[in-house]
Amino acid sequence: MAVGDRRREDPRSLQVAAWRGRRDVVVLSPRPELAGPGPATVARAVERLRADGVQRVLTAALHEHEVGAFQAAGFELHERLHLLRRDLGAPPAPGAERPVRLRRCWRRDLDAVLAVDARAFEPFWSLDRQGLDDALRATPVSRHRVAIGPAGAVVGYAVTGRAADRGYLQRLAVDPDHHRLGIGRALVADALGWLVRRGCRSAVVNTQETNAGALALYEACGFVTEPLGLVVLRLDLAGEPGVGPSGPPGASPC
Repeated sequence: MAVGDRRREDPRSLQVAAWRGRRDVVVLSPRPELAGPGPATVARAVERLRADGVQRVLTAALHEHEVGAFQAAGFELHERLHLLRRDLGAPPAPGAERPVRLRRCWRRDLDAVLAVDARAFEPFWSLDRQGLDDALRATPVSRHRVAIGPAGAVVGYAVTGRAADRGYLQRLAVDPDHHRLGIGRALVADALGWLVRRGCRSAVVNTQETNAGALALYEACGFVTEPLGLVVLRLDLAGEPGVGPSGPPGASPC
């Protein structure tokens, strides 16, 4: 890379978030509203994190064209994810009557939302309060909705984001005791309808390659698997940080 290219790199193109409040494990993510970081920007960010005592750095889910800058800084493959896309040129087809009531997430719902998340995902992928906040801040505009069951409890939730004309289903979780009742499909339809009303042309979502249930849900909602998926990369800076062989990349797969 030429010196002139390095000067044009925007240091704001990266954002850093702690993992579960830990200072020694962080998530390094490209900002969706800015041009992707170059190798020099990633390298400088890594050196700052090393100086701050960070021991492990995970990336958010990266597209193929974003990987090179991180690999140049020494990042290695951590996990592969499915990437799915849905064209929003036409509004989502109306579904059956909603099995639950959907409404905006209130502050008092947050503990219940995190409890659902913990039940829906394995420990390494589940979110804490900071991880949920990071998911909500990952895009310039976001929306947080909850599904309320017959007993009045939160039984599912979705975080949807928007950057320009692209929509992102950032997070979706349904309590396992309420699976196969149409709650996940209702949350997806609600999210897509919001994105259409906000002028988005397409929506994307990612999920672990091993999450067959989520993959089937998104395909049933009109998402199509992209030929090239996403990857999460990892860089160990100093010894073993004690988080085991895997860990969540911030806004985790749905």
